[in-house]
Amino acid sequence: MKNHHRTTSFQAFYTSVILLALSLTSITTSPAKADGVLCQLGGILGSYDTPDWARGVVIVDTTIYVADGNSGLQIMDISNPASPTLLGSYDTPEYALGLAIAGTTAYVADDESGLLIIDVTDPTAPTLLGSYDTPGSADSVVVVGTTAYVADGESGLQVIDVTDPTAPVLLGSYDTPDSAVGIAVVNSTAYIADGESGLQIIDVSDPTVPAFLGSYDTPINARDVTIVGTTAYIADRDSGLQIIDVSNPIIPSLLGTYDTPDWARGVTVVDTTAYVADGWAGLQIIDVSNPAAPTLLGSYDTPSNATSVIAVGTMAYVADGVSGLQIIDVSNPTTPVLGSYDTPGFAFGIALIDTTAYVTNGDLQIIDVNNPTAPMLLGSYDTPGSAANIAVVGTIAYVADRESGLLIIDVSNPATPTFLGSYDTPDRARGVMIVDTTAYVADSDSGLQIIDISNPTTPTFLGSYDTPDSASSVAIVGTTAFIADRESGLLIIDVSNPATPTFLSSYNTPHNAMGLMIVGTTAYVADGDSGIQIINISNPATPTLLGAIDTPGFAFSVAVVDSTVYVADVSSGLQIIDISNPTAPALLGSYNTFGTTFDIAVIGTTAYAADGVYGLQIIDVSDCPPCLADLTDDGLLNFFDISAFLAAFADADLAADFNSDGLLNFFDISAFMIEFAAGCP
Repeated sequence: MKNHHRTTSFQAFYTSVILLALSLTSITTSPAKADGVLCQLGGILGSYDTPDWARGVVIVDTTIYVADGNSGLQIMDISNPASPTLLGSYDTPEYALGLAIAGTTAYVADDESGLLIIDVTDPTAPTLLGSYDTPGSADSVVVVGTTAYVADGESGLQVIDVTDPTAPVLLGSYDTPDSAVGIAVVNSTAYIADGESGLQIIDVSDPTVPAFLGSYDTPINARDVTIVGTTAYIADRDSGLQIIDVSNPIIPSLLGTYDTPDWARGVTVVDTTAYVADGWAGLQIIDVSNPAAPTLLGSYDTPSNATSVIAVGTMAYVADGVSGLQIIDVSNPTTPVLGSYDTPGFAFGIALIDTTAYVTNGDLQIIDVNNPTAPMLLGSYDTPGSAANIAVVGTIAYVADRESGLLIIDVSNPATPTFLGSYDTPDRARGVMIVDTTAYVADSDSGLQIIDISNPTTPTFLGSYDTPDSASSVAIVGTTAFIADRESGLLIIDVSNPATPTFLSSYNTPHNAMGLMIVGTTAYVADGDSGIQIINISNPATPTLLGAIDTPGFAFSVAVVDSTVYVADVSSGLQIIDISNPTAPALLGSYNTFGTTFDIAVIGTTAYAADGVYGLQIIDVSDCPPCLADLTDDGLLNFFDISAFLAAFADADLAADFNSDGLLNFFDISAFMIEFAAGCP
C-alpha cells in the first residue's frame, strides 16, 4: 500500500508539472494530421457565411470588415479564427464592392451610391457619417490621410477630400480609358486596374488635376493591383498574375507572369509570396522571389468564388462570394500537385505504362511523365468519335471511342500513333479491358460486347450480353466479367464461352455504378452519389456487401493499391480511403483538383488524374509522418490529447512512454510536451 501511495504521489507530482508547464507555454488548439493523412496546404481554419456575396476584406487587429454586396458592411471578431463571430453590420443603399478602414472610420465603395463613410467606433452599431455620390460605379477605395481615392468604374479615378467626413467634397478626377475597378496609391502615384486597358499610372501630387504618367496594357482584364517597392502585381482575370516593373512609371515593363487556373480577381503580396483570389479555383499561393519566373507554392480550393484576399502572418482571409469569409492556414503553403498537362479537350480516362500516360480527352493524348513536374506531349491521335477510356497492352492502345466503338491504335512510336483497326459496337463504348486476344467493351445501353482482337487489323465479334441498364466499366477475372451497370449496380457474368455469356448474379448498389476494380475476392465499385461500395465476390453467385463509404462528390472511377482506395470523385477531386478493414473504410485524405476528376491511376506515391478541362494532374499522395502527440487520433492537438496522456501516465500505461525507455517519468512528460508544441505535418 505504501508503494502504491508513493507511485500515486509521483504521478500527482508529474501531473502538476505538466499542467503547469502547459499553462505557462500557453499551448492552444492547433491543427494536426494523423498518420496516413495527406500532407497538404494547411487548410481552412474557419469561415463565416455572410448574408450576401463577400467582395472585399480589410483586417484591423482582431476585427475583419467585409464588403458584402447587397448586405453592405459586415463586421466580425476573428480573435478565434476557428469561430468568427458577427459584431455588427450596416446595410448600405446599393452593393458594397470594396472598402478601406482608417482609424474608427470605414470607407465603403458602394457601386452606384458612390462612397459611404461609416463610423465603426462601436462595431456593434456602425452609423453613417456622410457620403459622396460619385458619377460612376464605385468599385474600390483607398484612403491616404484625409483623401479618398475611388476607382469609379467607367468614370475612372475620383479624388475626394474626407477631412470632414460628414461633408466630403470632390478634389479632382481622371477619366481612365476603360473601367477602373482596382486601385493602389503609393506616395503621390495612383495605380489603377482599369479592366481591358490594363494598368494606368496617374500622378496625384496635385489631387485637383491628376495627370497621366504611363500605362501597361495587360493581356485580358485588370481587376486588382498591389504595389511592393517598384513592382506592380496585377490580377488580370483569365491571364492570371501579371508582374510589372514600375520603377519608371512612364514606361512600365513586364517582369513575369503566372497563369492561374481560373479568373484572377484579387491579389495581395507579403514579402516574396503573392496570394491570388482566383475565382472558382480559390486561393493560389505563388512564389515571386524571382519575378521573371513565378512558381506555384500551393492552392486552396475555396467553396465558392474567391474575389479578394488579404494575408496576415500565417493566415489568409478570402472574400469567397456566396460562401462569405474563408480563413485559411497558409503556414505551409505547399501543394501535393507535382505537375500538370493541360490537354486540348476534356480529359476523361487515363492509362499509365511505365513513364507514359495515355489520356483520352475526346481524342488520344500521349504524355511523357518521366519528370512529373514537367510532363511533355509525345504525340496524339484524333479519333473519329469521342474517346472515353483506354487500355494499353504492349505497343497497342485500345480506345473506347463512344459512338465509334473500339479503336485499335499502334503506339510503338508515340510521336506518330497509327490506326490498326476498329470495331463499331452497337451503342457507345465507354470502358474496355483486354485479356490475351479478347477485348471486353462496356458499351452503354448495349451492355457487354466481346471482341476477338487476335488480328488487330480485323477485330471480329465473339458475343455479347445485354445488361439491364447502361454498362460503364468492365473488369475481367479468369472467366468472369464484372460490369458496373449504372442503376443496375454490379453485374457478374460468366464468359467462359464468349459466344454465349451467361448471368451469374448481381448486387444492386444504392446509386449509380460507374467504375470498378477487382482485387482478389473483393470488388470496389465507384457508385456515384453513394461513394465506394466494397463487395465480397468470393462466391460470385451470392455477392455480399462488406462495407461502404460515402465520398463528398460523385464517385466515378476507382484504383486500389495495397490497402488504399483512390477515388476519382468528379467535382470533389481525389479521395483517398483506407480499406485495411473493408467493413469500416476510413478517409485518409483528399485533394480537390481544379477541374472534375473522372479517372485515376496510381503508381507508388504518385496519382495521375484525368481532370476534365484541366487535363492531366499529377499528385503526390505520400503520407505524412505519424503525429505522435495526437493521442485521440482526431486530427487536432488540444486539451483532449493532454488529458489522454495524463490518463495513460497515471495508469502506468506505456502509451505515455514517449522516450521509449520502458519507464514513466519526467522525461516522458518532456518528450510529450516537445511533440505537442511542435505540432504535426
